[in-house]
Amino acid sequence: MENQISVIIPCYNEEKIIYRNAIRVFNYLKERFKNFEIIVVNDGSNDRTIEELRKLENFIKIKVINNKKNQGKGKAVRDGILRSNCDVIMFVDADLPVRVEEIERFLAEIKKGYDIVIASRFLPGAKLIIPAKWYRKIAERIFMFLRMIILNTFEIKDTQCGFKMFKGEVAKKIFSKSKINGFAFESEIIFLAKKIGYKIKELPVLLQNPQESHVKIFKDPFQMFFDLIKIRIYDFLKKY
Repeated sequence: MENQISVIIPCYNEEKIIYRNAIRVFNYLKERFKNFEIIVVNDGSNDRTIEELRKLENFIKIKVINNKKNQGKGKAVRDGILRSNCDVIMFVDADLPVRVEEIERFLAEIKKGYDIVIASRFLPGAKLIIPAKWYRKIAERIFMFLRMIILNTFEIKDTQCGFKMFKGEVAKKIFSKSKINGFAFESEIIFLAKKIGYKIKELPVLLQNPQESHVKIFKDPFQMFFDLIKIRIYDFLKKY
């Protein structure tokens, strides 16, 4: 298990950072793993993200999935995970809000027997180098409250931090069932993991938060709320 890891990086309009951050992930993995893969999924970017990724292909071992249309982070992550065949699969946000060095700490929990290990901004010990803006904090807390109630996931504090690791077969099973393409997909996969009975470990992290989130504060939270309702409806209709 320790020699096969896949890192999925979804990206949308990340021309300024994807080149250096993908190289950073590559250099970290190259030093520690004999067998690894990096899969970057371009989610219909309308800047020069795909050009930066094509340049990367000439210098490092990387797989690029280029979705011509923007379909959402959930779809991008799903495409990457279902393309992987590694023993351990994880996804990280393109801006690397959590240090890649945390991979070893997360992998240690997988080796202990956990099926899924997720980063948390809300557990004791978690820190933000750059505090989120007040309105984002309020939106995050409201969403957390609604998610806990609607999906009955009270034991999980944070589903939305973009740094999650899975046993390979676990990731495949969950994402083959998932249906949400937007930002609420992370709540869906935790809901599905709990429904199936997988063991989940939540770890506090240092969040660097280097750039502004792609979440549109006056639009996306409403879609995320409706997606929570969709998850419940899908479950009621036995579509999972």
